[in-house]
Amino acid sequence: MEVRAPASSANLGPGYDVFAIALKEPEDRLELRTGDSSSLKVEISMRGARTVPLGAERNAAGAVALKMALDLGVRSHISMVLTKRVPIGVGLGSSAASSAAAAFAMNECFRLGLGAPELVRYAARGEFVSSGEEHYDNVAASLLGGFTTVRTKPVLEVVRFSPPASLRVCLVTPKVELPERKTEYARSIIPEHVKLEKLVRNTAAAASIVAGFAKKDIGLIGRGMEDEVVEPARAGMIPGYSRVKKMALQAGAAGVCISGAGPTVLALVDDSKVRPAEVLKEMMRSFRLEGVQAVGYSSSVGRGARRVGL
Repeated sequence: MEVRAPASSANLGPGYDVFAIALKEPEDRLELRTGDSSSLKVEISMRGARTVPLGAERNAAGAVALKMALDLGVRSHISMVLTKRVPIGVGLGSSAASSAAAAFAMNECFRLGLGAPELVRYAARGEFVSSGEEHYDNVAASLLGGFTTVRTKPVLEVVRFSPPASLRVCLVTPKVELPERKTEYARSIIPEHVKLEKLVRNTAAAASIVAGFAKKDIGLIGRGMEDEVVEPARAGMIPGYSRVKKMALQAGAAGVCISGAGPTVLALVDDSKVRPAEVLKEMMRSFRLEGVQAVGYSSSVGRGARRVGL
């Protein structure tokens, strides 16, 4: 079978490690084939990415498939071909897309009957292999589509919201030098202690985002995309971020934030009121004024992992 799983953007400002939104494009593609075998064997090959490890235990998709097979008693020769379309290391959930595709494909192919929380938990194994930590936010969005929230304690809970019909996403990725282990570095610079008043304001902002998706109110979502804890610590990684955010808002964006650990910048737009192309144009122009090259595109919200052929 062939499965596709989309890129995603985590946090949306105050929702650190909790919120994520799926993107319609780009998507990773995974072809999975099985063969008779008395013992488990997982093989993976890649298209579109030369720097991704191919060993099943070190590859995000391979590690997910291997973990699921071992835990659930699958004994088969599993062959996977992963076509990477989601760019790596720019804050668009690249490893999460691969991991989500593998979890979805294994569940479908072997009729494992796993629900959303179980699939998210297994997909997070790929995040652990890629970054050293099991992040649930991006994989939840890539698996389920729409806007998702995750809670890990006392048990893993995942909630999905359908987006407002006119919600569009503008994404601009500046070409900047980043640390070799960018995600690890971006997490290391987050403050360990937060003043109570900042916590209160961030909690209120996060609640506004959830309420906005529940009410299909893009303005409310955008007003909630203000983070006083994580974003200020990471903004210095993105030259010109303040200008880009300011100009996007002036152009009519409902809200602006760093996509995941960055450096991609995300703007949400209500295209019943504002043309996404105009917001995207101002974001690109703002980076140019800062002397930074950037690439960008606009997208709608993605559907999540799904079977498409074979």
